[in-house]
Amino acid sequence: MRTGQGWLYLTTVINLFDRKVIGWSLSDMMKAQDTSIAALKIARLHRSLQDHDSLIFH
Repeated sequence: MRTGQGWLYLTTVINLFDRKVIGWSLSDMMKAQDTSIAALKIARLHRSLQDHDSLIFH
């Protein structure tokens, strides 16, 4: 999205089971570390995994 300060990139991680946003990142650069990876780290904080659980990130 274009803002008065320039472009911003919003990345979201959505849980497909309940369709809730569980992670997000807002960045002024389109680098994986600042967008996808940052959003995934927030998502992992909101949905902790047990030892027997598995995760699919698509």
